[in-house]
Amino acid sequence: MASSDILSQTLSSITSIKLDEIANQRAAFESAKADLLTVVNFEQDQRKKVRKLLEGIEGLEAMGGVKDSPIFCLKNIKQFIEQAHSDPSVSTKLQKDWQAQLEKALDIQSLKFEYASLYGRLVKESISVSEDNGSSVEGSFEPVGRKEMHEQRFKWEEYVFKACETDGIAIHQYLDKLFKANKAVQSAFDNLLASTVRFEKEMATADHFDPTSLKWVIEGLLRSDLVTDEKRKVLKDFLNNAVVLAEVADVLNMRMSSLDKWQWDPKGTPVEQRRQLNGRYRFYHDEDLLQAILLRYIGVKWSVHFKNTLTAFQSSEGVWKSSSQPVPSADQKRRDYFLGRNKPGTFDEGVEGIRGRHFDGEIFLEQLAEEIDEKRGGYDDSSDDSSIEESDTRKSSQQITQTLLHTLATEIIMKTRLGDEMTVVRTDFEWFGPSLPHSTMFAVLRFFRVSDRWLDFFRRVLEAPMKFVTDGSDAPVMIRKRGTPISGPLSDFLGETVLFCLDFAFNQLTDGARMYRLHDDIWFWGAEKTCVKGWKVMTKFSQLSGLSFNDSKTGSVKITRQPGTKPTTSDALPKGDVRWGFLVLDGATGRFIIDQDNVDNHIEELRRQLDACKSVFDWIQAWNVYGARFFTNNFGKPANCFGLAHVDMMLETFSHIQSKLFASTGGSVTSTLKKMISERFEVDDIPEGYLYFPMSMGGLDLKSPFVNLYLIRDTIMKKPDSAMDQFFADEETSYRIAKSNFEKGRVPGRPSTLYSLKSDLDSESFMTFEEFTRYREQTSRDLHTAYSKLLVEPVEDEVTVTSDVANLLGGHGTLSVGGRGRGRGGRGGMPRGIQKNSWGRMDSYHRWIIQLYSQEMMQKFGGLNVVDKGLLPTGMVSMFRESRFKWQG
Repeated sequence: MASSDILSQTLSSITSIKLDEIANQRAAFESAKADLLTVVNFEQDQRKKVRKLLEGIEGLEAMGGVKDSPIFCLKNIKQFIEQAHSDPSVSTKLQKDWQAQLEKALDIQSLKFEYASLYGRLVKESISVSEDNGSSVEGSFEPVGRKEMHEQRFKWEEYVFKACETDGIAIHQYLDKLFKANKAVQSAFDNLLASTVRFEKEMATADHFDPTSLKWVIEGLLRSDLVTDEKRKVLKDFLNNAVVLAEVADVLNMRMSSLDKWQWDPKGTPVEQRRQLNGRYRFYHDEDLLQAILLRYIGVKWSVHFKNTLTAFQSSEGVWKSSSQPVPSADQKRRDYFLGRNKPGTFDEGVEGIRGRHFDGEIFLEQLAEEIDEKRGGYDDSSDDSSIEESDTRKSSQQITQTLLHTLATEIIMKTRLGDEMTVVRTDFEWFGPSLPHSTMFAVLRFFRVSDRWLDFFRRVLEAPMKFVTDGSDAPVMIRKRGTPISGPLSDFLGETVLFCLDFAFNQLTDGARMYRLHDDIWFWGAEKTCVKGWKVMTKFSQLSGLSFNDSKTGSVKITRQPGTKPTTSDALPKGDVRWGFLVLDGATGRFIIDQDNVDNHIEELRRQLDACKSVFDWIQAWNVYGARFFTNNFGKPANCFGLAHVDMMLETFSHIQSKLFASTGGSVTSTLKKMISERFEVDDIPEGYLYFPMSMGGLDLKSPFVNLYLIRDTIMKKPDSAMDQFFADEETSYRIAKSNFEKGRVPGRPSTLYSLKSDLDSESFMTFEEFTRYREQTSRDLHTAYSKLLVEPVEDEVTVTSDVANLLGGHGTLSVGGRGRGRGGRGGMPRGIQKNSWGRMDSYHRWIIQLYSQEMMQKFGGLNVVDKGLLPTGMVSMFRESRFKWQG
């Protein structure tokens, strides 16, 4: 039996033990509670009623936590009731209040047991669904599949199993002309070729696999969605077993030493078709684990090599054309004479400097790995685990895309306010991975001097025998003849080397215009004539390489921001809207607007997915991933360049989503979930806090899409144009100061070498405002400031912790479930609570959630924790959540 199966069975067994223990404790407590209340009810003397309650509560093991209750102090009541024996001023009313408090404490403990039992039944439901489906959190699937599933499989097979032969000689001639255009380019290209030769020699002699290299390869596989849940568990076992790692390293080193003989199993690699949230299906290869480790290792090594080599080529002197012309020497001398120079290090870049750092640091070849052991999230919305992002060593593709949208929005505001029209073009290649011809990849690699030995290996990897698992054991084995497997480092490296040639061609043939390419997702903007030239470059390259554009994601728009006008783009540019996610770029306003019709289509798909969930935990995970995370990501991340209007548009859309999706169940996600739990488990009056509180506090960890928006709503720039309004005012002030300094002979930092111009310029008055503003994007500090402000993402406006919540948390201290914590500012034992959740360590979202629902949670549960954590079978739930959610297909 596999160790992963043993783990699953062990967790299941532990869960059953915990649930039985909860049931036993609950039964014992309720019996003792009933007996105690009977005794108290028969007692006539009010003071004795309280004393018997006190004694009974102290004798109940389950009531240990009441000694630290935030609502009242048990020790105080004991002392006060003693005082009542002699002191008639301790009124009967006070004593009745104490009795009510103690009886409420008993009721709270009953409620805690009820919610612990509820949690256990929720877990049992998930286990039952998992066993019925054969794998955890899988949901139900229609046996025949959906129409679009069959359509997309047919399209995929049309590409993958039919070769497309491109003209290798024509590709070579095209690249030869590009990479040998002048001496600077030729020299840098020679260095590129030499680097590849050296890399291959290093690969031939290196020691490849050991525990260290296996660790980063396996961790990379675990962070991807390329391996099944069962294989994910096996990989985790590998990491925890030094003996197994050593054996795996030995086998893989043997395979590396005989790569010339490496082959796929002729029986074929199983292929599984999975639906994504965007409606597309992806085709996953269920490779043998050792093959997956080997191919990932090789892919990462080649990826890092070409990232470094192509970056060195791009940064070589005289190779990459600048997107803006430098200030002419004569004009620069005049500027230095009239304005002086900044002190070194105080300001040495304009807006163009920001663009350059952004492009080089984030956009250029972003798909390739920079380090062999880098930790980086993919473009995947199927997880709501923020801890993964927190451990990243590099921005994910998704984060970079959000920054790109901010850059475009900022450019639109700046350019149009400076009086320029701006044209934007967006496209991507249709079915890029499956459609990329092998002949194109090999022509490019051969041009970059990759050896025949490695080309032969890559050919064998690409020409994989495959068969669909859904077609049964007798399914035919088909050989891949076109395209790459679903995205992994090897596929990324093969695709990026081809598309780098497009990057370079675009740069050279548009005289330096920037093409923002994230894998095959491409944006460029600027003057219309420049965009026309760029589109011609792209069209020719696509024809040469055997690729075609995706019409549904291809379009262009001209922006003037003139109310009532809708300028049309050149006929030489592609027709269609400029879209990303749920956003469409409006040419009249220059703003990204949420496409509500597209949202409505996804509301119906989300309804379908939620209806297919057979357990409450599945339902919550589907909502968290789709209803909260997916919509949030695809509405665009708020930034100053989007302004307050964008945040409000998101809030209105989320409100619309819930009112439409849950119209028959109360109009909200909470009313729907409470109704579901009540009907299935007969638990009523469920507080919202129980649904939203994190699992570590005994809650269900439902996600709210509203909270993060309200955290930044008051800090985001209200009107993005205000940054440019401030710029124009600051620019005029800067001009007046510079003129005054010149006229007073106080030009700062004027180079002594420029005094030779004194005789020529001494008779001239200070430069005109037109000359002062001529090279704004290269020289203006004020424009640099405005541009930078527009790019800023708003800071979160933290919710204020109230005194009652602060006391429960020990001020800045720690809550501990099933134990006691000591606050930094507190004295004695802290109330039972949440060990790892202190106010200082929580993120802003959870602080808001806890403060928002604190009153009802404290009133209902006597504190912030629903139940003691030790009672909850959270291990099983964590295992469910680590499984990749599979959407109904």
